[in-house]
Amino acid sequence: MPVHFFLHFQQAVSFQRNPEPVFVLRSVLGYNLRPMCCIARNAVCASCMYNQTCAYSYIFETILPQKNAVRRGTDRASHPYAMTQCRKAADGECSDYDFTITLFGKAIDYLPYIYAAFARAGKYGLFKERIPYEITDVQADNGSLLIDGETIRTDTAPLIWAGSTKMEKGAVEEVLVELRSQLRFKTRGKYTLDFSAEDFMLCLYRRMRTLCILYGEYDEESAYVPEQVTCSRSDAALSWIDATHYSARQKKAMALGGICGTFKLIGTFSPFEKSLLTFNKICNAGKNTNFGLGQLDFWERQR
Repeated sequence: MPVHFFLHFQQAVSFQRNPEPVFVLRSVLGYNLRPMCCIARNAVCASCMYNQTCAYSYIFETILPQKNAVRRGTDRASHPYAMTQCRKAADGECSDYDFTITLFGKAIDYLPYIYAAFARAGKYGLFKERIPYEITDVQADNGSLLIDGETIRTDTAPLIWAGSTKMEKGAVEEVLVELRSQLRFKTRGKYTLDFSAEDFMLCLYRRMRTLCILYGEYDEESAYVPEQVTCSRSDAALSWIDATHYSARQKKAMALGGICGTFKLIGTFSPFEKSLLTFNKICNAGKNTNFGLGQLDFWERQR
């Protein structure tokens, strides 16, 4: 379920001189959720008996049992949300900023906690200057959720995505894909600008499969194999954009670079493949989507 937040800062902010706002908002979400929710301060989330019901643990730690159907040998899952920057921060200074957080599965029930965490962060302020902000509106598909400065409505019904399972190919089409924020996915074991149509479609498939297993329903009859689709690209239209986030937990800077720009997919697409594009447009694609990465859009045209 996409939820749109509108912020108004008490003074103009230079977004160009500060880190990406979505990076900072992702950090303050976790920083404020933990003291609000944690009732076992000395416990480690992975072994805490509350970790399946705690809003902080579920949203920000997302613990998995070691034996799981998603990522074998790891106890961390893809977080039940993705963040989206609604518009690029303009040059110069401005006082308003808006973003979207898209919640998956049970995370929708924790929306009041998420709102309270962002509201609490606004009192302390963002960036090095600690500029306070207020949340001027919170919107979902059924309109504004904001009742007053302390309360939001909780009667919003979740949206249900139902993709097609049909694999029959149609007519030859062109699909123009725009990567609006850094797309990060590994091709042959490394992050790279050099990828094929097959690599890209498998990236979309892995994201859909993972989220549906974790937060929805998924009945997999056989593994998806991309066929009859090629990638037409120009080196001038695609670029690798570096980004850095300082991790307070790891006490070091994390490289979050990825691919931005446009390219074309050409071939015959099944309804299933088109639904992969739609799913990843809603939920973001690739790695680090909780930092606002992996935003994409696409347009179809028959040849």
